[in-house]
Amino acid sequence: MDIRIVAANRDDFLEMIKLADLSMPDRMNLHELKKYIELFPDLLFKATHHGRMIGFCCAGIDMYQTTGWLLFSNVVEEYRSLGIGKKLIHTRLQALQQFRNMKQVLVTVNAKNAASIRALQSAGFQWNRTEPDYYGPGKHREIMRLAVSPLSYRPLDNLEALPIF
Repeated sequence: MDIRIVAANRDDFLEMIKLADLSMPDRMNLHELKKYIELFPDLLFKATHHGRMIGFCCAGIDMYQTTGWLLFSNVVEEYRSLGIGKKLIHTRLQALQQFRNMKQVLVTVNAKNAASIRALQSAGFQWNRTEPDYYGPGKHREIMRLAVSPLSYRPLDNLEALPIF
């Protein structure tokens, strides 16, 4: 399958919003995406299949450049379970390698999303902490962590299955 993962840009915003509405309704908007491209222009990526966007993701870095974040990832439902999510994790971790002082990469994860948890664990992430009521009463935030020193995450299995160009 010819899946390409490349840098995304402002021209991709509307397509990303449409894709997000399919699987993450009310969780992402154009303004939020614009902030990400302004703050992290080298850390926003899209996955395409025959020119059609089938996923996108973003990473971020704190102001001290010691903590990276996997901010979001989204894959169209019909393309899930093909390893694209793992590729998007790998792409972001690879991009974060430019920050030589980084000590850790964090990601917020839905505790019910077993596929995401498995993909993150395969890259070396481990459960880190729960922040109670972060999103409001009874709405907790779950965080997984990858310790790096320097960035030395475990390579994903079967990378040749979905080449990154």
